[in-house]
Amino acid sequence: MQRLDRAGIERCAAEWDAAVAADPDVDPFCSRSDWFLSFHDAFHPGCEVLAARDGGAFAALAASRGLLEPLEAMWGFTSPMVGPGAGELLFQVIRASGAREPLHLSGLALRSANTRALLRRLAPDWALAVHSTLVRFVAQLGGDGFLARRSAKFRRNARAARRRVAAAGVELEHLAPDGAPAGAAAHARTLAVERRSWKAASGNGVDSGPMREFYRGMLPRLAARGALRVVFARLEGEDVGYLCGGLAGALFRGLQFSFDARLAALGLGNVLQLEAIDALTREGVALYDLGGQSEYKARWGELQVASVAIVGRRR
Repeated sequence: MQRLDRAGIERCAAEWDAAVAADPDVDPFCSRSDWFLSFHDAFHPGCEVLAARDGGAFAALAASRGLLEPLEAMWGFTSPMVGPGAGELLFQVIRASGAREPLHLSGLALRSANTRALLRRLAPDWALAVHSTLVRFVAQLGGDGFLARRSAKFRRNARAARRRVAAAGVELEHLAPDGAPAGAAAHARTLAVERRSWKAASGNGVDSGPMREFYRGMLPRLAARGALRVVFARLEGEDVGYLCGGLAGALFRGLQFSFDARLAALGLGNVLQLEAIDALTREGVALYDLGGQSEYKARWGELQVASVAIVGRRR
């Protein structure tokens, strides 16, 4: 077992991410270093990182808020273990930490061999329970067409929104930023839109605090590997809306979309989603991961992928 700190994870990030791509039991985007390192750096940079690798297996936890938890545990998408034998490796990380604080292990697939192996090893000394279940909604792209698999009402509303946006003179720009500086420039453009959105007005925007730092770190990382995709809506030479996300193989993970609150009546958010889907389909992307529970996401994504969070206390 080779122990890793934050810098050590960075050095082996490409190998970590390759293990994620080969592991069918973890979130294929949010278990990548792009996501969890950006989150760690933005939300709890001072927390100790407890990580290790053993061949093609990787495991990582943060000692955060009196807990041992994955490096991204706010939403619970990131798996703390990846690759063959990672259940045993994560157990060794926990044991080596000497920690007696509670465990909070999210992003786990109950069916996976790693989860079962980890729970068997923990059970003698830890009281374990399922804390919560997280469902991600995923849309299938390609085939007979995304809209063809939606209801007549959905298609009718989509056409109407596109007509309103076109009639208002809004133009749509698709970007695949190449390199970290281009990713940083795209992030700056999204911030300008975000500040004029309903999200920012209600205090829920991603233009300030740790959320701004999270995306400020992640978008350049995605662009550095050619995985960032952005759609901007422009009106009279000004950005008035955006949608951004990242690729992990044949899957696209939606990250954020927002628009100028003055244009709320247009249905611009839906049009940005449709534009992204059209472009991704042309690119050959097969799946669009919309993220966690939300009423609108259930309408857009027909597949549901569940993971669990498990909590444990020393007996």
